[in-house]
Amino acid sequence: MTRSLTAILTVPLLTAALLASCGGSPGTPAASPAPTAGPAAPAGLSASVETLPVSGALNVPGTLRIAGRAPADLTVTASGPQQAVTVTTTLQASGNDTLVQVTPVGSGRGPVTLTVQAGAARANVTLPLLRAAARPVRTDGAYQAGGATPWNGGVLLRAAANAGADDRHALTAASAAGITALAFPLSGLDTITGHAVAPDGSVWVAVRGATAAGSELIRRAPDGTLTRVPAGTTETLSSLGVTPDGRVWAVAYGQPRLLSAAPDGTRGELALGSVPDALTVGPDGALYLTRRGEHPAILRVDPAGGAAQTFPVGTPGVSVPAALTPAPDGTLLFTETRTGSAWRLDPRGGAQVALPLPAGTRAGALAAAPDGSVWVSDPTAGTLLRLTDGRAARVPLGGAARALTVTPDGRVWFELGGQLLTLE
Repeated sequence: MTRSLTAILTVPLLTAALLASCGGSPGTPAASPAPTAGPAAPAGLSASVETLPVSGALNVPGTLRIAGRAPADLTVTASGPQQAVTVTTTLQASGNDTLVQVTPVGSGRGPVTLTVQAGAARANVTLPLLRAAARPVRTDGAYQAGGATPWNGGVLLRAAANAGADDRHALTAASAAGITALAFPLSGLDTITGHAVAPDGSVWVAVRGATAAGSELIRRAPDGTLTRVPAGTTETLSSLGVTPDGRVWAVAYGQPRLLSAAPDGTRGELALGSVPDALTVGPDGALYLTRRGEHPAILRVDPAGGAAQTFPVGTPGVSVPAALTPAPDGTLLFTETRTGSAWRLDPRGGAQVALPLPAGTRAGALAAAPDGSVWVSDPTAGTLLRLTDGRAARVPLGGAARALTVTPDGRVWFELGGQLLTLE
């Protein structure tokens, strides 16, 4: 049985950050089951958000599951106190449960509160109404992002390594002001393979050179001044990170060391006891590395002296940790590519906990929002997941989100099919 009702909502401006935090607990990593219960509901009504409603460019309906109730038993009202937005809610049976579909009309945003009632039982559920905007990265739409980082109120995109010459020789800067190219003095088969933004706003890129000179690191200062630092290797540099002193660090493919360069062009290196896959700079200013192989681990390395601390992860000889991402609370997020799971590591004590992903999810990229919420891309399903309070809600995309990142204002950025999308 299906019932429909339409409500005109007045919805407040959504705060820049989205909701959520996934906590950690000590002990050996073990898979955590996906949550099945939603917010606490009085008098036996159980409600859980499965899909987030999105207005604007995506126009995605949201879904709310009411456990153990038929549509004929329920009434649903919607409210929200400021901007007028039209939302249609539809009730439909799903086994023994009812799915409430929340369809936004227009381009509003803000929290939508649904009051679900069955006799004396009632549940109030507040879910965010997100707004999506989209614009082409290039007019021909033929663009694939290889990575992104926040910069100047927007993001700085790096093209995939197999892109055409124009995209391999420049970064793409996107903000509210528009999309422009940030060019570097490269030519021919030279390729930007990594990039990072320093605390002073300068931009570092790693370049795989096409000559015997090999790879190099290039710093572009805020005033446009360029500093070029030969890397001393022909191996590809990747996974750049900048420490608080402005020094950039890079992984050299297959080498048990890190290369670095200071703003004045001074080159350095740091020997390691094993070969890392990728690095990131943590909130504490330390270098954090992923390592696969016989002893998969996350390593914490002091950039000043090289002292290392090892946090074993996953299954020896099998696990491949990846997508290492700092979170605002000082923890680190990472995926395990063999299982598709995602984890939170607290380097202050070594505690690890699995993030609560629904069954069948395969985590790709991770992004942490300023308020502690976590966004996860699932490229196989073509969805984004937002994790909050131990629960996961989907945003269907119909394709793989690339270069997922969250800027300090809480906006979610990603590239999809040559379009640059934002969620707020």
